[in-house]
Parts: sequence; structure tokens; C-alpha cells
Amino acid sequence: MMPSPADRAFSMKSTSSCRLVAAYPGRNTYLYFESLFEFECAQYFWSRLDVVDVQTQYRVTYVDENGAQEHFFDLRVVFANGEIVLFACRPKDRDRSGELDRTLQNIRNQTLRFHADRCEMLTEETIPEALVYRAREILRARKFCNSANCTRIFKLLKDIGNPVRVFRLLEEFGDEGAGWNAMWNLIGDGRIEHLAPDDNSTLTHTSWIRHVEYDA
Repeated sequence: MMPSPADRAFSMKSTSSCRLVAAYPGRNTYLYFESLFEFECAQYFWSRLDVVDVQTQYRVTYVDENGAQEHFFDLRVVFANGEIVLFACRPKDRDRSGELDRTLQNIRNQTLRFHADRCEMLTEETIPEALVYRAREILRARKFCNSANCTRIFKLLKDIGNPVRVFRLLEEFGDEGAGWNAMWNLIGDGRIEHLAPDDNSTLTHTSWIRHVEYDA
């Protein structure tokens, strides 16, 4: 297994954050992360079908009142439509001074066009814990995807009708573990939708779900 390309290396020891090394799902590479939140943001993007590549520690230069500077974006994400976005992953209370926001604005005004289409800051408000949980479950389920189970549970969901409680669908399916796995795969594929009241809601036995049909 080879490391994924990165513009800098950093010490795996830190007293202020949790340093991580994680395998890139479906690839023979691994990535370094400077914090748990950074890793959680990567999991969110890995779980999305419209993301084709994720890179860490991407270097961009700019100039401020103190001269030439460089900034390493935590994530560089390439989407299926060709859009490239650079993300700085920070808990909201870690940029109270606004320094990172000013850095991103300088980069947008000066050198962003040479590297990406956009640069943004990700906080726990942008990527709440419920989205991280959803991403983890989708990534876990993909490792054990059973096409026959996915087909069967989707048919059951259509036969029962929209919407339905999770526990009822699992009862009809008959195997709770395999049923959950099939559901998460279909959620990841966009075939099942969790009718969540807000972005902070996680999928439970009492949650409402519905099937999603696509026009041919």
C-alpha cells in the first residue's frame, strides 16, 4: 500500500490533535490526517458517489501584509463533474480570530484559479455528526455489499409503499443484520432516502424512509 500524494509530511505525534493514517476505500493507498475532524470530513466525501478523488495536504501560495505565505489545505476534492474544491477543515471555535477566513479570502483573490474552482472552510456545522455517522455506515456496508439482498429489500420497500418505518421493512426482510447492510448500500446509492426532520437526525429503527425512483 502506497501513500496518497501530499505536498507535505507532518509528525504523527501531537499534543493538540489526533493524527491519523487511513486507507483510501477501494484503493491501494493511504492518507495522513492531522485531526479526527479532518478524517471525518474525508469519510463524508468518500461516501458520496459524485466524488472521484480525495487528496490531503494540498499546498497553495499567496501574499499578505507580511510577505509570501503558503497554506496547506486539508482536503482537495475532485467531483465527477470536474469541479475541484479545496477544503480547510476546522471546528468552528478554532478560528475565532478569523485568521483562516482571511487566508482563504487572500487565496481566492490571488492564486486559487491555478489550483481549484473553489476553496471553502468545513466546520462541524457544515458536516454534523449525523452526516459523519451516515458516511461511516455507508462505507462499512459497501465492504459487504450483497446485490441480491439489495434487490430484495428494495422490492419489499416498493411493495409496502412510501413512506415506511425502518423496523417494519426489517421485519418483512427477516434478517436484521443483512437488512441494515442492504439499506445502507441503497442509501449510499441514492435509491433509499431517509426522511430526516433535520441534518442532525440519525437513522434508527423508528425512522421513516422511502424508495427513490429514477426516470430511464
